[in-house]
Amino acid sequence: MSSKIKWYRSPIDKSELSALTSKSDFRATLQAGTFLLLYIGFLASAIYLQRNQYWIAMGVVCIIFSIFIDFFGIEAAVHELSHRTAFKSKRMNSFFYRLFCFLTWNNPYHFKESHNRHHQYTYYTELDREQISRPIPFTIWDVATWLSFDYKKFFRYMNMNISYALGSMHNDLFFWHQLVENDDPKAQKMINWARFLLIGHIGLIILFALLKAWVLIYMVSFAYFFFTFLSHATGISQHTGLRGDVPDWRMNSFTIDMGPFLRFLYWNMNYHTEHHMYAGVPFYNLPKLRKKLISDLQKPMPGLPSTIACIIDTYKKQRQDPDYRYEPEFPNRT
Repeated sequence: MSSKIKWYRSPIDKSELSALTSKSDFRATLQAGTFLLLYIGFLASAIYLQRNQYWIAMGVVCIIFSIFIDFFGIEAAVHELSHRTAFKSKRMNSFFYRLFCFLTWNNPYHFKESHNRHHQYTYYTELDREQISRPIPFTIWDVATWLSFDYKKFFRYMNMNISYALGSMHNDLFFWHQLVENDDPKAQKMINWARFLLIGHIGLIILFALLKAWVLIYMVSFAYFFFTFLSHATGISQHTGLRGDVPDWRMNSFTIDMGPFLRFLYWNMNYHTEHHMYAGVPFYNLPKLRKKLISDLQKPMPGLPSTIACIIDTYKKQRQDPDYRYEPEFPNRT
């Protein structure tokens, strides 16, 4: 089916593309290893603060950690590792991919299957299993939950994992369409992982309770579902409000200028058009890829706040005209 969509890709010399697709265990370990070290550092800080009853400081650490751990999941780290482009070593890539999936209640087999389709059919109606090209769906109430307990995200993940653990593929993370049928050969791997995930987290919760390390129950098993606003802000800034059913990623994906800290958290996914055009390029080479393609690409959005403002403006216009979609600007077009 994917052969029916002939995607436009900005031209690049084959030798240059080959160099950009080169993988580096060092660069990948630096990124993933730093994430893991920060994760452990947050846990150690929180348990120290709990033991010494520094409740306000512990609460602040928990909030910052929740914002940070969102980028462990499909919002950034799991996403990039699913492409198997980060590490040259397949074992290292697999280790971090599964570890980060476990820490964020994600299913590596489900997301790999879903994300492959997202890249093949980006924003195509009834084909893309992760994004829907429609009037912007989120509300003010959704934004309020992103600033506290993101209960919709929590129940989507729990419903899918419990359903899969019971052997049913009916409740999908991307709830508008079941990804695979029960008799699909890929289903059993998803089911086995869901069972491992639930048993693993229940075991850790019991262990932390016995050790009276209450804060670790929150941080290890539930922090991913609180204070999700920054990951949602970056997530909706990938495709939201753009035009679907067009074979040109420049028209359905945003590229955003971001500072180095947010790019680090986001694994350079602000270069989202470039990522879709050449998904084999590791995240650490996307800035170089952008420079190679810049004369043929749309203007980047000038920062995340400007992108969110554009999406809000699009939302307002769609209330009057549901067919309205934002059209990117191209510097060389008159």
